[in-house]
Amino acid sequence: MNAEEIVTSLRDIEIMLESLYKLEKKVTSVTMVLKLESDTHVPDLMTRIRILPSVAVVAQSDKVARFMDGDAQLAISVKYLPRSTEIYASVKKLSMMIKRLPGVKSITIDTYDKKKLTLRGQKIIF
Repeated sequence: MNAEEIVTSLRDIEIMLESLYKLEKKVTSVTMVLKLESDTHVPDLMTRIRILPSVAVVAQSDKVARFMDGDAQLAISVKYLPRSTEIYASVKKLSMMIKRLPGVKSITIDTYDKKKLTLRGQKIIF
């Protein structure tokens, strides 16, 4: 092996090692509005969302809106690793995991990677 071949093989090894440590998919950001039952404790709900599989970061986007009937509305931003390359399938999977948490009535998706997200012109609601 000459010097040029050694350098080329070293570069190939570096690229291979780098790919072992990189994520296969990029972290995706979704903003959503949760409709909550009146007894829901928001900090506990946020903690439950943070420990869901594939979720990286959860942040509250706005103050909790409380209504006369006791229900509440919580706007959040979630960064997560999507399990699917299909947008609707990955958002649905995340939404269904969140909706199964105690106190969550419904979820409305606002944006996906900072782009407004609709299904046939209508808001996506789970």
